[in-house]
Amino acid sequence: MSDDDMILYASPLSSYSLKARLALAYKGVAVDIRQPPGGYRSADYRALVPAGTIPALVDGDFALTESDAIIEYLDERYPSPSLLPGDARDRARARMVSRLHDFRVEPSLRALFRELPPATRDNEAVTRHFNAFAASLALIDQVARPDPFLCGSAFTLADCGFPATLILARRLGVAFGWAFKEAAWFDAWDRAVRSQPGFDSLLQDYEKVVVDWIMSRQP
Repeated sequence: MSDDDMILYASPLSSYSLKARLALAYKGVAVDIRQPPGGYRSADYRALVPAGTIPALVDGDFALTESDAIIEYLDERYPSPSLLPGDARDRARARMVSRLHDFRVEPSLRALFRELPPATRDNEAVTRHFNAFAASLALIDQVARPDPFLCGSAFTLADCGFPATLILARRLGVAFGWAFKEAAWFDAWDRAVRSQPGFDSLLQDYEKVVVDWIMSRQP
């Protein structure tokens, strides 16, 4: 299915861009994927997307930012297959897990980016951030219901952010010499995610971008 009026502004390295792209792939919706004109801080891009952030979905004269808002909008525009469970509690859990990813899991990992250059690295900060990341994953263990997806037998909003973040975690673990301890649910979840149509190629492409970026930060 193609929507010629819809544009997703995204960046190859942006984990939240991949989050939105996985939602589109799950729904089988093809849109125009573009990088922000002049970069996401440019005046040209802010004229299109006032928030100046990525990802951003532009649907005709409607511009939307924030990955969860984008995904829920897509879920209403294209109801099947749904990215939210039918039961009220299950929907709330999926939203909660997604928010915990965005506000606890991913930020603790992103804090490591500034420590990549060896010349300016703060090893105590590295340890602190990895410990925070491990604690945030332990929280997900407590609140999710993996079977094999994080909130049951179907891929949902809860799962969308984790593929990029866990790729980053593995690759940053290699870069910093940190042993990334994968959660008990990870292997079955990863196989289930990659089995979704179009997902494996998106994840492979993203991992290549991440590896190249990390290498560029560690001359």
